[in-house]
Order: sequence, then C-alpha cells, then structure tokens
Amino acid sequence: MTSRYVGAASSVTADDVPALVEGAKFYSPAVGDAGWISMVSWTTELLRRNGPVVLVRPDAVAPQTRAVALCAIGSGAALADLPPAGDEFALAVREVEHLTRRRAGVVYPLAAATVSALVPLVAAAQLEVPLLDADGMGRTFALIHHTSMHLAGLPIGPLVARGATGESIALSVHAAARADTLLRGGIDSLGGWAALAAYPCTAGQLRTAALPGTVSRLINVGRLLLESGDTEVLIGRLAAVAGCRRIGRGRIVELEHLSRPSDVTIPAHPSSVVIDEVGGHGRLLRLELRSEIVAVFADGALAAAAPDLICLIDVLRGELATLDSLEPGALVDVLVMPADAVWYSADGLAMVGPGSHGIPLDHPRRR
Repeated sequence: MTSRYVGAASSVTADDVPALVEGAKFYSPAVGDAGWISMVSWTTELLRRNGPVVLVRPDAVAPQTRAVALCAIGSGAALADLPPAGDEFALAVREVEHLTRRRAGVVYPLAAATVSALVPLVAAAQLEVPLLDADGMGRTFALIHHTSMHLAGLPIGPLVARGATGESIALSVHAAARADTLLRGGIDSLGGWAALAAYPCTAGQLRTAALPGTVSRLINVGRLLLESGDTEVLIGRLAAVAGCRRIGRGRIVELEHLSRPSDVTIPAHPSSVVIDEVGGHGRLLRLELRSEIVAVFADGALAAAAPDLICLIDVLRGELATLDSLEPGALVDVLVMPADAVWYSADGLAMVGPGSHGIPLDHPRRR
C-alpha cells in the first residue's frame, strides 16, 4: 500500500483534538493512557486560545522553507508524573534554529502516533507556523532514526532534547543510530522524558523523504473510532481508510510474562499472547510482543509481522485493546494494517522488519 493523502483538511482546530488523539492511539496500540491527559487538555486549551493551526502538505510549501521534526522521547509514565511546563517543544525548535542558523517555517511530527502526534501541533500554535501533513514513520517505531528521512539520507541532527527541568542536550552525530544511545542516559537525568527536535531540513527535501497525509489520516481514523461502537462496522470502515484486515477473532488463553531475555538492540521485553480462534479455521494465533506486537503466527505460520501495524480490538467494548489491558478470556479481533511502502524495501525491512526483533524469517509480503 502506498501512502496517500486522506482528506483535505486545511487546519486543525480544538474540536479536532479528540479525533487526533484516538487516531494517534490507534497507530501506537501498545501504549496505554499514561501522559495523555495533561497533553490533551493543554493542546485543546492552546488551540482554543490561539486559534486553528494551518495544516499543509510538503508539496504546498515553498521548497526552501526550513522544517524541524518534533516528538516526545522517553517514558510516558514520566511525562504523566512530570507534565510539560509549556514551552519545551517550541524552545527545542528555537535551539535547533540557533545551531543551524536557519529559521524554521514549518514543523512536522517525527512520528504521527502516540503523544508525539500532539506535540508538533502545540509547537506550531506557539511558534505561529504551519504544521506539515507528513511524518517520518507513519506509525511509531522504537528508535528515532527509524524514519523515512533516514532511509532517504537526511541527517538526524543537529538535534536538541529539552526537558521540563529547563535543561537541554544538543547532539551532533555522524551515525544516526548513535543518537538514541547517547540520549538515553541524558533523558533519565532530564526527568525521564524530553521534547526532541531533530531532522532539520527543507520542505523540498521532505516532498520525497517524508510520508505524506499522515496527520490527516489520524484525524480520519480517530473520527471512525469515536463514531462507531459496532466492531463489524468499524473494521469495514478502517479497511476503507487504513487498509486494515482481520487476521482472526478469538479468546485470549495465555499471557506469557515479560521474562524471556532478549539480545536484540531495541529496548523491550519479549513476551507472547496466545489466542484460540473462534469460528474461521479454529487456529491458534500466537502474538509475539516487544514494545508492540511484532508478529502473528497462525498455527505456526507467520501471518503478519513488523513493519505491519498489528493491533487488537476488544470485541465486546468495540474499542482498541492496549497491551497493558489484556486479560485471559477476553474476546479480541486481531487486525493488521500495511505500513507505508518504504518499510517493505530491503533497507526498510532490515531496519524495522522481523529480523530486527530477533525473528529470523522472511516477511510475508516479501515471499
């Protein structure tokens, strides 16, 4: 599935925030609600006070316009315990501007998912610049160099991580993969989370390096989630908007504890969920978990795997089931959605495919 522009929104208003939040949760299904409450109320109030933020595609902006990517890096629980003072993301952009000696004319999400889908909207409102309808992941991945910009050869830095403590860390790295390693200890010292500004570049470069339409897509998907409590209707609509399909429906019969050791580089704890399919083929579905669902095996055969976005819908509630909410006996639908086409390239799969999670199998889409 190639990325496409979904909807023709020209701005994001306070009334759009609930849909944006629901869409952002859908594209980061492993993440619970930690950190959301304060960010949602803050964003909504800011837009009510400052007015709508202009939303534009990269190809609608002058190609020389400078752009900076934003995200929240670190722990969601830490973000909930230590909420933003209010200016961290805008000041992170200002520090990158100082390092590059270039003024940013637009900002964009590093990842259009999780709380990180909200923070560039906040910064755009504060800086009074447009928000680009594009991002670098089209969902969320574990490391900040797991982006389409990196695959396109754009440098990750100089980058700035600014904490709620008022302190900041500026980095310039030769190898993008070093950024996470160098930042990790510093983020802990900043309070467990930080506002990250990175990938300073031009809008012209992002026309081919970024994934277009991903902010609009969040709002569209979020509206579907808010409007429909009927699981069958919801899945049908998600198929039309996001290209999702149902692998199977079943009851959770086993939740494996997060105890197995891992030798892969992504900081996560391997675990598994076993689902007994009801109806259909009566298969056993085994979900392999890291910081997200990274693979689904149906009777031992690999049915879906990262970079596919795999999520669970609680059938009785008609809503997304996060990994921290799963219980034995729950009836769930296992859904899979294709990522942007760039992630199924050889370089994309090497970065975020099954092998990167310690699963040495060919991706089903590459067979």
